Order: sequence, then structure tokens, then C-alpha cells
Amino acid sequence: MKNNKLFVLVIGLVLVSLVLAACGTSKFPTGKFIKSGTENYGLVFSPDGTFYVFEGVDIFVTGTYSVDGNVFTETSNTGGCSTNVNFTYKFDGTNLTFNYQGDPADDIACTGRYNDFNNVTYSLSK
Repeated sequence: MKNNKLFVLVIGLVLVSLVLAACGTSKFPTGKFIKSGTENYGLVFSPDGTFYVFEGVDIFVTGTYSVDGNVFTETSNTGGCSTNVNFTYKFDGTNLTFNYQGDPADDIACTGRYNDFNNVTYSLSK
């Protein structure tokens, strides 16, 4: 009887650990996202850490990114903007919202990024 209780306790602890680990892990979403208020403008994030900005069939900027927890970092871009700029993000399964870490005004010279990541929401395209 004592061994059964110990076994149940160990199994319970393992299950709780797995659930907590899954809840604590935030995985950055990949795919095609359409900017709120537009019909064919957005971002595509690939699992290999690359992204591009598009409108219709035109691609404006490409780059790379990294993610640590809920922080998205643009690590390179072809738009001539500074790199290693950080944003927090939230993803609810459909909507992806970015906000600058720090003062957005510090990045206002990079108008494209400023307009696309300054408290902007995108919807996952099916």
C-alpha cells in the first residue's frame, strides 16, 4: 500500500512538472501575418529565424530574428536600420502584437520598423 501511494505521488509530480514546463514555454509563432487595418500587408516569420515584410507580391525588407521568452529581437535587416532592437510580443493563437522594449522614439528614424512594431497587431493568415 505504501509503495502504491509513493508511485501515485511520483507520477503526479511528473505530470505537474510537465504541465508547468509546457505552460512556461512560449514559442514564437511562425507563418504569414497580416497587419491590422490592411488586407495584404504584413510579415512572414520562418522557423529558421528569418522574416520578410511584404505587400501583395512585393518584398520590402528581409532580416533575421531571435526570441528569448516573450522578447523578439531583430538581429539583421536589409532596410538599413540599426539591429538588435528588442520588442515584447503577445500571441493569443491568432493575434500577434509587438511593443518596443524601451522608448519607441529612439527608433523613429527607422520609419518602416517603427510603423510595423510600435504597438501593432497582426493576424495569422490561414
